[in-house]
Amino acid sequence: MAITGTIVAGGREAVVSLKVAGPLGHTAEIEAVIDTGFTGHLTLPPALARSLELPLLGARYVTLADGATASLDVYRATVLWEGVERHVRAFAAEGTPLLGMALLYGSEVRIRVVEGGSVVIEPLT
Repeated sequence: MAITGTIVAGGREAVVSLKVAGPLGHTAEIEAVIDTGFTGHLTLPPALARSLELPLLGARYVTLADGATASLDVYRATVLWEGVERHVRAFAAEGTPLLGMALLYGSEVRIRVVEGGSVVIEPLT
């Protein structure tokens, strides 16, 4: 089952919709930006992680895109990915959710990089 999205922000962001769930059944539909420089699974705003009542796994030091180091809380979330529920680590970070390479691993990503272009993520066969 393919995950689809679109190119926005003047052709500079590939965005897909994902369903994220917590262990008590709370869910949210999010728009996440594909970030190939992010090696983790997912980032979520801290308020969303709390509202979904995601289990806190601890904190981890990470290096941000600007080279700065920060300590971020890490939560366990469930994502509906290519038709299957996947348990992932979600870093709590302000701003737009990011979808990283750990979640994309094992998938083919096709992007038409023009304003309104298509984004298609499918499992590798």
